[in-house]
Amino acid sequence: MFAAAIVLRIVFAFIPAPRPDMLPKSDGLVETASAEDAQAHTVLPIVIPDDLLGGEIYTLGVYTKTAGALPVGSTVIVVTKSDRRFFEIVERPSTTLADVTDDYAAASTQPVALGSSDGVLLYLSATNVPCVSPNEKWNLPGFCEVQRILLFEANGVVYSIASDGSHATDGELITLAKDMLERQKDR
Repeated sequence: MFAAAIVLRIVFAFIPAPRPDMLPKSDGLVETASAEDAQAHTVLPIVIPDDLLGGEIYTLGVYTKTAGALPVGSTVIVVTKSDRRFFEIVERPSTTLADVTDDYAAASTQPVALGSSDGVLLYLSATNVPCVSPNEKWNLPGFCEVQRILLFEANGVVYSIASDGSHATDGELITLAKDMLERQKDR
């Protein structure tokens, strides 16, 4: 029995830990690598900024079933830059800015004027922020827990653009939000 335990311990030592998820997993998640593929799974238009500020889309997810605070039709877009998550956009239909703001335990908030819309920048707790290093084996970019989220609403959809403290700046989050609001006008 002792020998079997040692053999099992050796075998499990060579099995890698499970890949960390970039998107909140659920039964109704459809994960894709392109906006066109993701759009096929929702009736709401997916809004992606024209200028990704030097980043590139890593993955998109559409939730065809409710997943926690993400209602049916929600879309999550993860953008990477320099092998790290640069920012993440979440599009939540059928909700309000106040409801989404209440979902977060913000340490502080700051109102943000976005032209014809108003938003709110949430600063979450910054103590002991866990990070994951880039991993070539899984083709996984590095990322840290989100610390800042810019929320705004347009055409019945609440948008959030999130970043950890060392990546997209507050100004870049605001620039992305303004770009998305301009794209909304064109629809």
